[in-house]
Amino acid sequence: MDRNVTILYLVNGEKKGKGFWKIGTSKNQNPLDDNKFFIECYRKELIGQEACKSVMKAIALNITSLVKECRQDGYLISDSEEGISYEIPLVVLESIYDFWLDLYRDHSLFNKVYRLLTTRRHLVFKELLEKKILIGFSAKWMYELEKLHSFRPPSSHSINFPQPMWYQEEERCSKN
Repeated sequence: MDRNVTILYLVNGEKKGKGFWKIGTSKNQNPLDDNKFFIECYRKELIGQEACKSVMKAIALNITSLVKECRQDGYLISDSEEGISYEIPLVVLESIYDFWLDLYRDHSLFNKVYRLLTTRRHLVFKELLEKKILIGFSAKWMYELEKLHSFRPPSSHSINFPQPMWYQEEERCSKN
């Protein structure tokens, strides 16, 4: 294989009885050969090194933002010792992987949408989209980014409700 190309992959694995997802790069034709804990490969794409770095950076930021927003909304997403938590479904990771890989085919568009993703960390685009403040290019691509961030775990076991502010007060009163 040419030294200037890399395999971008999405695999699952298991280590110490815990499952994980991994999006990474490899020089091997079969990414499963890179790590004895890898079980199955779901996506594998041969791309240039520079493209791979850019796509990986966008995917990582997208997943980090998604997990952060889930946690801010009160959902518990555990950290994985290696890779990405199994609590993020495969279909969500495949969507993020495919979105950024497909988008990179138009490098200029990729860079513009990536800048929107980085801007998204500082503004609440969901509200801007609902109020129809964004129009044209920004609205179209922010809507696509919002879809990539729409996953939330099932609420039956994942929501971590904070204690009400009077809880500690009641506890102190009952001790007296």
